[in-house]
Amino acid sequence: MLFLSWYLVEVKMAVYQLICIFVLPACFSAAPSHTIMKMETFTDLLQELESRFPEWPAKDVADLLLSSNTKQFQPHQYLSDRQAALAQVLLSKKLISLEGMPWQEQGVVLAPDGSTVALRSLVDTVVCGWKANCDVKKLKNHKRDVEPSKDTRPSQEPHSHTTCRISLPSVLGLHFASLKDSLQVPLYVPDGCWDSTTDPKTFQLHGAPSITDLTLANINGVLDGALLREMMIMNETQKMSDLLHSYYGGIPARSPYRRQNFQALLEEGEFGDEMGKAIECYRKQYQGSGLPIMTDEELKETTAAAAKQFEQQYLDCPAVIPRCQWGAKPYKGTPTLLQLPLQHIYIHHTYEPSRPCLSFKDCSADMRSMQRFHQEDRGWDDIGYSFVVGSDGYLYEGRGWLWVGAHTLGHNSIGYGVSFIGNFMASVPEGPILSLVRDRFLSCAVTSEYITSNYTVQGHRQVVRTSCPGDALFQKISAWKNFKES
Repeated sequence: MLFLSWYLVEVKMAVYQLICIFVLPACFSAAPSHTIMKMETFTDLLQELESRFPEWPAKDVADLLLSSNTKQFQPHQYLSDRQAALAQVLLSKKLISLEGMPWQEQGVVLAPDGSTVALRSLVDTVVCGWKANCDVKKLKNHKRDVEPSKDTRPSQEPHSHTTCRISLPSVLGLHFASLKDSLQVPLYVPDGCWDSTTDPKTFQLHGAPSITDLTLANINGVLDGALLREMMIMNETQKMSDLLHSYYGGIPARSPYRRQNFQALLEEGEFGDEMGKAIECYRKQYQGSGLPIMTDEELKETTAAAAKQFEQQYLDCPAVIPRCQWGAKPYKGTPTLLQLPLQHIYIHHTYEPSRPCLSFKDCSADMRSMQRFHQEDRGWDDIGYSFVVGSDGYLYEGRGWLWVGAHTLGHNSIGYGVSFIGNFMASVPEGPILSLVRDRFLSCAVTSEYITSNYTVQGHRQVVRTSCPGDALFQKISAWKNFKES
């Protein structure tokens, strides 16, 4: 099997961890109990290390955390027992499934923007970059003397080997090179939901992971790590905790635009080339791995097509916050399936809430408020819109892709209702928010075959007697591709 060597190691690690948790509690006696899996937990740990090693660059602090998960690492030299145990909990990425239970993804945290991020993937990428690399072991140096009164800057004495795990091009390249007809079916990248968005501890996937263990949190981690690495290059003196705060915690934050910003880093054909390098690297390291024999031209064609599929299916598409993340109540009754693909997109504004929301916290509260109004005051089964657009950089799932909504009277079964949060009679959403729908949502819906390629865009007012979606917003969408006059 393609991933047999690597996958068995992961399985053995997972089994060992389960034994430690359920059979040998002493294995994790120093581990923090009920760790809150938020990005803030990680940044707090970073701040502790930065205060102890004030001269260390951000990348070296990241490397220290990465190497703390290796066998060679001596935690008492650099971290307290509590810090070492916490680092293991945060950075030990694994997928587990107990009998009869859904898959859980561990080593992931809830970011302030509402997305879920695999920290090991993030820190790996900060230290080693996102590209494929055959030389997976990288020697890092730090001075052994870490007393506060001493000079704690990195020296030429090696303290450990930092192991960079398999890269995103490696996972994707091997997936497409090994699975029959993989280019003819959508790439499976499962997402999930937290048990709580205020005190998250457990993250459950919506389905079983693929053999490559590729998850949305893993991709988010790689993309965020690549962008943070670029930020570090631009400002070498900035602390890593400060970088994380500015990246995830701004109003609005940078992190919702990770897909677009990562694309801006790529040169034409670069991602496919990196997939090809990863496949060749794996073939050399694991003889008899079962990879099909391909000529250079066949390899180039396969990886170019794979890169295109990944970009179209993932990077080109806007991220959508699922219902369980914003705290949706259950649908009342039985939803009706749409007959796909649809022909129409109807643009709305919410009017109330009247102010655009700029954060996951505020947008989620607006979603709950609208659902409550639609269900309790109007007596509908659910929030009416198919999707709702926040000014934080995310779309929010309403009725979603599959279910008939209650957004455009007489037209609910033939089109999706997309509403911008805010009153846009006199003003319009910011340019990046309009682009999110115009340039990404609509093209992604066509690629995913949810709408036809000759779809039409109309404002709510064109088919129902209403001022929606507001005078200013309606004027904007009237210039969009596929806009249809009444």
